[in-house]
Amino acid sequence: MGDNPIPYYADPPSYEYFLQHHLIANIPALIGPKLIDHWEARQKWTQPITSETFSNEKCDDTELNGSLSPHPQLQPNYYYLKQKFGSAQVQVADCNERDFTDQRRTTLPFDDFVDLWQQTDKLDRHHYYLKDWHFVQAFPSENMYQVPDIFADDWMNEYWQKETEDDYRFAYMGGDKTFTPFHADVYRSYSWSSNICGVKKWTLFPPGQEDLYKDKFENMVYDIRHVDPNIFPYFSQAKRFVVYQKDGETVFVPSGWFHQVENIGGTISINHNWLNACNIEQCYQSMVKDLRDVEHSIDDLKDGMDPLEFVTTCQQLLLAHSGWNWKTLDRLLKCISTRLIADKNMHTQPSLQPLLDWQLEKIDRVRQKLGSEPFFSQYDFAV
Repeated sequence: MGDNPIPYYADPPSYEYFLQHHLIANIPALIGPKLIDHWEARQKWTQPITSETFSNEKCDDTELNGSLSPHPQLQPNYYYLKQKFGSAQVQVADCNERDFTDQRRTTLPFDDFVDLWQQTDKLDRHHYYLKDWHFVQAFPSENMYQVPDIFADDWMNEYWQKETEDDYRFAYMGGDKTFTPFHADVYRSYSWSSNICGVKKWTLFPPGQEDLYKDKFENMVYDIRHVDPNIFPYFSQAKRFVVYQKDGETVFVPSGWFHQVENIGGTISINHNWLNACNIEQCYQSMVKDLRDVEHSIDDLKDGMDPLEFVTTCQQLLLAHSGWNWKTLDRLLKCISTRLIADKNMHTQPSLQPLLDWQLEKIDRVRQKLGSEPFFSQYDFAV
């Protein structure tokens, strides 16, 4: 793929091509506006940009070849958004206030957030960023977007919507210079992010170099723009790729790719996390690593517990730390395999997903690994 392995598709790729070259290969992609231009959100949530709302000054950021980063072509339709969704409660991050590995967050009425969002004080810049808004849950009757076919095979949201009151479907909205700190996605899942308007600068790091991101205490880099080489002496060695995602474009982020995202102009995006047969083993390995970290963190208490009590305590801590545990994964796999087996018994091969036998084989492999965990068979899944 050359120096930059992230291909651009002006025309959306077919599912079969995307499956082989991106989902299974675990390679990022940037897809042009044709993928989402039909969305209602693209028409109603945006308006033409004006010189008063976005400075024509040169951007501080440059692409790898030294050219200036792109400017947005559209801006949020603040009036429409306030009138339509103003009463909703949303989670807003202050990008100027670090909170451990994240940013300090507060809950605000959406219309109050939009007022903050519209502030254009050039000395202060925008630093309030609406994140992780479960928009579809908040407004289920609003058909503002549709999941593209190439991302439709989504076990995560299938399970969470069916078995819980949660999901991993989000809207993000923020002003110029707001950002998301350096991280890899929840469960090491896939993610896709479609820009309704604005520009995002993505810096993506291929998997397998995580040790370069840590200090001697195992703390991770927080903001890649401000890294002390005395604290993180190896971070500069990490391979990375920079992509500018313009209005209407969609980024696919594969499993385990750490990244940092910075907004240029007033930016709105729709983001989903998801997993399926193609990355379920990577997601399971992420759980295993998190579990080992939990076990190590309370190792000094192990001698005072019987073995099953220690396992149960670790599972409770894993759920609190990582958002899932053995029980969650076991139930997800049962939920998906029940559907797949029903399709197989009906001699049907659903479109927009891999062959049924291949998917079931992936589930069996993870179940075998899960079953080999100490005390898995004795673990009380009702806990």
